[in-house]
Amino acid sequence: MKNIFYFLLYIIIISLNTICCKKEDCNEIVNKVSKTYDFNVLLVPDLSNRINPDIHPKPIHDTLLLNTVIDSIGNFLTVNNRRMNQLDSYKFDFINRGVLNNSQVADAKNLQINFREFKGKIRDASNFKRHHLKPAISIFKKNISKIYTYSLKNPAGSDVWNYLNQTITPSLINEPSITISNGKNSIIKNTKNVVVLFTDGYIESANNSAGYTFDQQSIKKIRQEFINSKSVDLEKFIQSKPEYLIKKTSNNLKNVNVLVLEMVDRSLDKNGSTTVQPTDFEIMKIIWTQWLKSSGAAHVEIYPAFSKRTDAYDAVKKFMIEISNN
Repeated sequence: MKNIFYFLLYIIIISLNTICCKKEDCNEIVNKVSKTYDFNVLLVPDLSNRINPDIHPKPIHDTLLLNTVIDSIGNFLTVNNRRMNQLDSYKFDFINRGVLNNSQVADAKNLQINFREFKGKIRDASNFKRHHLKPAISIFKKNISKIYTYSLKNPAGSDVWNYLNQTITPSLINEPSITISNGKNSIIKNTKNVVVLFTDGYIESANNSAGYTFDQQSIKKIRQEFINSKSVDLEKFIQSKPEYLIKKTSNNLKNVNVLVLEMVDRSLDKNGSTTVQPTDFEIMKIIWTQWLKSSGAAHVEIYPAFSKRTDAYDAVKKFMIEISNN
């Protein structure tokens, strides 16, 4: 009888533990917390003589790459499995704001598509996506074309350092996270700032002192001194020479993710073959990555010039997915 009592007690304890475990599992499901993000995407081209194909020819013109990205806004809205309430913003931003002020060919409001205008207006957002997104994209692309036509005739300086240090500030969205709860699940929502920078990799600056510019001569000097040093690790060699490095911005870029596209490797011949080692791109990538990360950038990716227009879409989508998972 005693043995039967202990056996029954054992069964009861096991059953209670099982029920508790199941209850805990249910609580985990009920109280599930997930994260989602809106994207503030800034399309930022260097509008210096880099865009002149007679001076600096490259496989794919900026406007074709930009058009591919803008045409894909509808696809970007679903990145990270988002289905509704996306408050993304896609904006053409200027390294030199004077281009917009002087061109008189484009209105700033026609150089962006901003879903934040539909905050709290789900029906209006849905209607815009169905009926007005494509026409808005068409207007966006036409105005970018006007900007490039003007800039080709009126090339301006391209102070990328100052853009990230100061000019970019009003274009960023830095707001606290919000928590959305339906009683069972909670979603933490925030905005990711994404800078898609089109540049050849050379940095001009109004401040010509050391640490604010990065030109072809700088690259040649680094390469030659690396070769002379007999070093085998290019990155370690560059990091050991602070005089090579670009000074970090005083503006902390901690909430900024930077995707650099179309760096031009002038150490390649017309067939794309390497003429020297290390290549210009290898040196530029190290210098730029160190500069942006030391300035606080949350995530950095750098690409050389593309060979087909869809490469830009692929790079932007991959980048958005990566920062969504960080």
